[in-house]
Amino acid sequence: MSENPEAKTSLAAEVQARLHDVARMLQASTSLDPEARQVLAELVDELGTTLQASNAPPAEVARLAASAAHLAETLHRQRDQGLLGKARDRLGAAVIQAEAEAPVAAGLARRLLDVLANIGI
Repeated sequence: MSENPEAKTSLAAEVQARLHDVARMLQASTSLDPEARQVLAELVDELGTTLQASNAPPAEVARLAASAAHLAETLHRQRDQGLLGKARDRLGAAVIQAEAEAPVAAGLARRLLDVLANIGI
């Protein structure tokens, strides 16, 4: 049975919109230094664009996007290391699950994790 292309397109548009909103939120964040804000916002925004163009199954796209958005939102709201660690681990697990179906998006999410590690998160 094939997937409904309209539903997939709608999900992709929702995912992209959420990640673009999160990117704008990160750019305005005061909890990060300006360089980290810019790099993270660009990666989240690029991830949104890549996920929309991806041919990955909607479940993989949704899981990866939700994990990236949750991590970025947590980063914006607070710097609680416990919550950030859980959100980071959740994104790491989503990356592993998405690698086979969405390798480009998984690579971008992995870069996001690398940037966070470089700033101590």
